[in-house]
Amino acid sequence: MNKIYLKSVVSFILIFVLVGFAVAQLDRSVEPQPGPSFKMSIPKIERATLDNGLRIVIVEHRELPVVQVQFVLRSGADADISEKAGVASLTADMLDEGTKTRTALQIADELDFIGASAATSANYDASIGSLLTLKEHLSKAMEIFSDIILNPNFPENEFERLKSELLTDLLAQKVRPDIIAGNIFNAKVFGSQNPYSQSIDGSEETVKDISLNDIKDFYGKYYAPNNASVIIVGDITKSEAVAVVKQFFGHWKKKEISPLKLFNPQISTENKIYLINKDNAPQSQIRIGNIGIERRSPDFYAVNILNQILGASNGRLFLNLREAKGYTYGAYANFAMRKSAGPFVAYAGVKTEVTDSALVEFFKEINRIRDEIVSDTEFELYKTAVIQRLPRIFETPAQIAGQLMALELFNLPDDFFSTLVEKYKAITPIDIQRAAQKYLHPKNLTVVIVGDVKSIKEKIEKLGFGKIILCDETGKEL
Repeated sequence: MNKIYLKSVVSFILIFVLVGFAVAQLDRSVEPQPGPSFKMSIPKIERATLDNGLRIVIVEHRELPVVQVQFVLRSGADADISEKAGVASLTADMLDEGTKTRTALQIADELDFIGASAATSANYDASIGSLLTLKEHLSKAMEIFSDIILNPNFPENEFERLKSELLTDLLAQKVRPDIIAGNIFNAKVFGSQNPYSQSIDGSEETVKDISLNDIKDFYGKYYAPNNASVIIVGDITKSEAVAVVKQFFGHWKKKEISPLKLFNPQISTENKIYLINKDNAPQSQIRIGNIGIERRSPDFYAVNILNQILGASNGRLFLNLREAKGYTYGAYANFAMRKSAGPFVAYAGVKTEVTDSALVEFFKEINRIRDEIVSDTEFELYKTAVIQRLPRIFETPAQIAGQLMALELFNLPDDFFSTLVEKYKAITPIDIQRAAQKYLHPKNLTVVIVGDVKSIKEKIEKLGFGKIILCDETGKEL
C-alpha cells in the first residue's frame, strides 16, 4: 500500500470518527433553537425622473460586472376588460416578437451575441420587461431592449402563433381539477366585472375574442413613460444609469393615462359551497377563502406572519391535514396582495372519502387562529422564520430589482426594506389575532370543491357549513 493512499485512508477514518463523536454529543431531546436575529442591510436607493415622466430607480451592486434592468409598466391584467381577459399578457408576450427594424430571430441573435438575456411578461399589477447584461455591453443591450419596449410592430403571424399556443394551454387546463377550482374560486369571490376574477392569461372564451387590434390598442393606451419606471441594479453609478436611460428612453412621448378602476366586489353575507363534478375523481380539490388585503395596507407585516402560522409548509393547516390526519400531500393558505385587495385562499387536494372531514379541519383552523391568541413559543418560531428568510430575496441584482418593483407599483417609501426587520419584530401575538379577525371571515367564506359530487355532496350537506350550489366546469350554476 503506498504512503499517499495510506494517508488518505487514515484521514478519512479520523474525519469519520470526529463526525460521529460530534453527532453523539447532540441532545436530540432538546428542540434546536433559531439563531440570533440580524439587521438587514439594504443598498442605497437613488432616484431620478426624465422630462417625459419616466421614473428611474438605481441601486449600486458591485459584486459582479453585470447590470439588471427592469422595465415596469403600471398597467397589467388589472387593465383588462372582462370580455378580453388576457390582452395585457399577450401584449407583453408580443413585445419581443419583432420591432420596426428587427425580427424576433434577430433580437434573439443580437442578445445572444453579447451574452445578454431579455424577457417580457405581465401580472395583475404590471407589465414587465427584464434585461440582464454584462456592464461592458450595457449600451448595446439597452439599444436592443429599448427597441423591444418602444418599437414593437406586432407581426400578425407571431400573434396568431402565440394566441394558438395560449389557447392550446388553456384547453389543456380545462381538464385539471386544481385549475378549475382556482378559476371558479376567483370568479365567485370577485364577480365577473372585476379583473381579479379571471386569470392573467384569460380563458379560452376570452382569448378567442382577442384580435391583433386589441393588442395594439392596449399598447397604445397604456405604454407611456409617465406610466412606467426603469429599475437598474448592478455595476453602475447613478449618473451612468440616468445617462443610458435618457439616451434610449428620453425621446419617448408621454400620454394621457386614464386611472384604472377596479370594481368593488359584492361581499358575500353567508358561506357558499360550490360543487363541481368530476366523475370518479380520486381527490377533491378544495379552495376556501374571501377577499383579503391590499399590498399597501399597514397590516402587511401582521398578515405575513399570520399566513406563515396558518398556511406555510410547516403551518397549522399542513401539520393538521397532512401530518396529523393524512388527508393530503399538503394543505396551505395564501394572501395575494395587490393594488386592490386580492384573495385569501386556503387550499388542498384531499382524498375523496375525507372531503367532508377535511372541510371540518379547514374551518377549525380558520376559527382557531381568530378565537385563540397564538402562544409565545409558536409565534416566535414563525415570526423568526419570516425574518430570517429575508436576506435570500436580496442576493442578486435580479432579486433586488424584483423587490424594488414593489416600491414603484404600490407607492411604498424608499426606507420600506431597511425598516422591514424592525416592523416584523414589533408584531405581537395580539396583532396576529386582530389581523385574523379582520381578514378571515368564517361566516362569509366562498368554498369551491371539484370532485366526485355523488360521493361527497351528502356528507358536506350534513356539516351545515353553508348553502350548497352545483356548477358546471365553467362555474355556471346548474
